[in-house]
Amino acid sequence: MWRETTKHDRNKKIFYEELDGFLPEKILDFHVHVFNEGVLPKDQPFHSGGPAITSYPFEELARDLDECFPGRENSAVCFGLPVVEGDHRRNNEYIAEGVDNKKFFGLRLLDPLRDDAESVRRDLEGGRLLGFKPYPVYPRKADENTVEIPEMLPDWAMDVANEFGALIMLHIPRAARLADPVNQRQLVDLCSSYPRARIVLAHIGRAYFYKNVVGNLDALRDLPNLYYDLAMVNNWEVMEYAFGKLDPRRILFGSDIPLALAPGKSVEINDQYTYVTPKPWKLSISDDHGKIRFTSFLYEELRAARKAVERLGLGREFVDGLFHGNGMRLLNDVQDDMKSLTAASALAK
Repeated sequence: MWRETTKHDRNKKIFYEELDGFLPEKILDFHVHVFNEGVLPKDQPFHSGGPAITSYPFEELARDLDECFPGRENSAVCFGLPVVEGDHRRNNEYIAEGVDNKKFFGLRLLDPLRDDAESVRRDLEGGRLLGFKPYPVYPRKADENTVEIPEMLPDWAMDVANEFGALIMLHIPRAARLADPVNQRQLVDLCSSYPRARIVLAHIGRAYFYKNVVGNLDALRDLPNLYYDLAMVNNWEVMEYAFGKLDPRRILFGSDIPLALAPGKSVEINDQYTYVTPKPWKLSISDDHGKIRFTSFLYEELRAARKAVERLGLGREFVDGLFHGNGMRLLNDVQDDMKSLTAASALAK
């Protein structure tokens, strides 16, 4: 069983000794990938930290959340797996059918070469999907490090997002990530030009190591429609810096499940980061000698969050907001705006 949940006694011990007293009663995971069988090409399974999987359906997500957070009421923001060769429409339709906007909330994948304003607007008008998820692979450039945010989010898509007040889960491109001046400038332009759109900067702008975050939030932190999720960040120094700099109401817990369920940890080495996993993976160095007993990326993230919170002396109000209140308030605001737009459109007709 590749999932590192409390089904393993070692993870159950970690949860009850280290996390049970820290986590609130309600947990909203703002960053989860869900995909049904047949979405991925047969020769391209998803290698989540080592094992290869061909689907991750809602039923498995519900079970895994219960096993990772025993005794907690849980919910999640879900979107597909961004693979250029994948069945884009099939994945989006599965998300739209599986969400209820109570436990599971949904975003559609956005591929600027396959989608258009009409198809995106139609999906949002249905009221089940609350926004979209772009990704650096979709511009289809030979070197992904040359991708720019407007290539992922063209004007027509942002016009629709602004109209609906929609959510955008943005995994920024380019090798320097949060530290890249092009990204910095384009994020400011994006949030300023489309003030009704809500932009979630995934992985704190992919700042997985300390040097990448220091000094790089200052130009962004006062943008009222920019939010930050913690998905796959395992570095407590990064979290401590972000928690101390940002508006606490705009920081969101996210995991990156199913990847986050795999055994492993993100580590910083000489102003760089890598993953360490028990099995070889293209993004990691592996423990070929079997010297390390792992827990999940998820539990390492929660350990880091707890340490950052304790070092800063942040209280229960911060923790409750981080893990549930901030995200639910954001989701409610988006849904309210969408309902108002739908009502106004109906009256106009």
